[in-house]
Amino acid sequence: LALAAAAASAGVSGSARTFDAEPAGRPPAGFTFHVARDRTAPTWLVEREQANGFLAHRGDASHAGFSLALVVSSAASAQPDLSLSARVRLSGGQRSGGIVWGVQDADNYYLARLDLDRQDIALYRVTAGNRTRIEGEDDLELDPTAWHTLRIVQEDESIRVYLGGIRVLRARDRTFNKGGRVGLWCAGDAVAHFDDLRVGTVEHREGNADPRRGR
Repeated sequence: LALAAAAASAGVSGSARTFDAEPAGRPPAGFTFHVARDRTAPTWLVEREQANGFLAHRGDASHAGFSLALVVSSAASAQPDLSLSARVRLSGGQRSGGIVWGVQDADNYYLARLDLDRQDIALYRVTAGNRTRIEGEDDLELDPTAWHTLRIVQEDESIRVYLGGIRVLRARDRTFNKGGRVGLWCAGDAVAHFDDLRVGTVEHREGNADPRRGR
């Protein structure tokens, strides 16, 4: 997987993936694609707006399940202290998409999901294909045509979810806190765009306050 070195934020080291150098009209290298609750394979292709490339999910009404695009490998994703972020734009179908981590398989993972139809953001634990809402926030009043940045930080059992750089959710859960694969998620019929996928490990610097508090 061709990753360009970048810092996701202060206190985080890791890598970033953009799709600017990928050929349009093809799936990008370095991902595997999965579907849950549906027999139809998802369609993920690189699209371009002028010089900017991004990963697009071309959903339609016949797709009733959920689609995942998982990074093939990342050293940071196997670490218990993880930072993951991506820009998301949801422009059609069920406008529901987000990021996943701690992925064991297509039926077991954590999900930070943005739903622009409901105007809410939620943190889920998915086990054996069953989705459990851990925390959520509604009445967001977000622009449905804009790009939105989702970010999670997991440190041991502590999980924080950020939207546009602002922490909106905080919870504790140990189900998948030992690491796993990371990637992108959307409803099967969603027309969804993703860019600037960043994954890294959280650095606990000497002299800092307890890293599980305040950020």
